Amino acid sequence: MNKQLAKIRKAGLEIKERGILNFWIHVDYEEGCSQGIGGIALDTYDRDKKERVGTAYGCEMIRRILTALNVDDFSDMKGKQIWVYGDGEGLSFKPAGIGSLRTEHDKPPVIFADVAAEFGL
Repeated sequence: MNKQLAKIRKAGLEIKERGILNFWIHVDYEEGCSQGIGGIALDTYDRDKKERVGTAYGCEMIRRILTALNVDDFSDMKGKQIWVYGDGEGLSFKPAGIGSLRTEHDKPPVIFADVAAEFGL
């Protein structure tokens, strides 16, 4: 897995298409490209209720992102320099996780697939 230096331009939680809760972290990379990271569904559809409901997985993903970047709110991420972990190079780079540049708060990077795997997803 590679990592690229990036600066967060914008970050937030949203409920958009079909009412799915997800997050987006928009970054500008050191070499000049920009990319949106996220779009991962943090909730699920409950067939009995016939609506989307929150999940422990979604809550844990949010919690890990906030603690990994040492912020209290998604909006506090704006302007932070981070590592973006992923596969590929240049325009084919596919983000797989994020992490803080600083290790003083001892939080590991958040690799999205690892969090999903912990919840059997």
